[in-house]
Amino acid sequence: MTPSNPDTMMTALAQAQHLTQQTGQEFVVFTCDLQLYRVALHVMWTYPDRFPNVIMRLGGMHSLMNFVGSVGTLMAESGLAEVMSAVFGGVPKMLSGKKFPQNVRALRLVVEEVLRSIIEQTPITRKHDLMTILEELASRSKTTKLWVDILIRPVFIMMMFIRAEREGDWPLHLEAFTLMMPYFYAAGHVHYAQYDLFYLRSMEAFPTKVLDLFMKGEHVLRHIPGIWNGIWSDMYIETTFMRYGHGKGGIIGITLKPETLKTWAISLHLCSKLESNLSEMVDGDGGNVQFIHKEVAQARISSDRKDREGIRHKLEFEHQSSESSESS
Repeated sequence: MTPSNPDTMMTALAQAQHLTQQTGQEFVVFTCDLQLYRVALHVMWTYPDRFPNVIMRLGGMHSLMNFVGSVGTLMAESGLAEVMSAVFGGVPKMLSGKKFPQNVRALRLVVEEVLRSIIEQTPITRKHDLMTILEELASRSKTTKLWVDILIRPVFIMMMFIRAEREGDWPLHLEAFTLMMPYFYAAGHVHYAQYDLFYLRSMEAFPTKVLDLFMKGEHVLRHIPGIWNGIWSDMYIETTFMRYGHGKGGIIGITLKPETLKTWAISLHLCSKLESNLSEMVDGDGGNVQFIHKEVAQARISSDRKDREGIRHKLEFEHQSSESSESS
């Protein structure tokens, strides 16, 4: 059966309940993308007495990817794709929400260069000051208003959403999700709009025990202890089970027997822990804590600088071409 089959989902929910019960945990926090989220909700609505302790969460990584796709839809034929294509490859896929997280990085760099002249010319210390200037500029030009409302503001929301996860800030996570909602509707992503609204309302009705833990940042996951390295639970799944399953030593090309796949999936965390313990014994790297994020590493800084220059040159060329056409 396919993952989206209601029977498959009911089995997964029951198994999650069983595993959670074994660990002495009262509530089951179950995360999945929108396609499976819809199926899981309908299963729970059909059998309300069967899953009273299950809390459904919509995957943050997949929601962000869809949000990027919404921006790409709304910014179609605006010139954004041409600016990005001067530096990056696969721009159509980026603007459809694919190629994550490269697409978020690309949009962030474009916005930084679009705002460069404003920031260099005006002493800005608060976001409010910047938004006031942008609103004033947007009132003079429909093109400027498009770029401010459909690119710059959404990129700020993306950064807020990512920051909420990196820092384990639950209220900021909900605030960013709320700000995303109008863009889902405007882009015609009606399923995300509808189920995001339900997600937000359900997150406001948390049991107190779960809310207390989430307020402490326990809604995020980390590969290693550290600061500013929390990730969405669906991203954690993609970078563990999905990654290892498709990689060397995974299940691809080995077997399709359901019982064997079940054994592999359920035992993966134990095998990973054993491998981690062996690495600590051999390499002596136990207790590693990440204090420096890769975004501030020298290699990433150099790469960002190079890409910014390419975007800047493209924007300057387009600006000069526009002035020439207007004067002629």
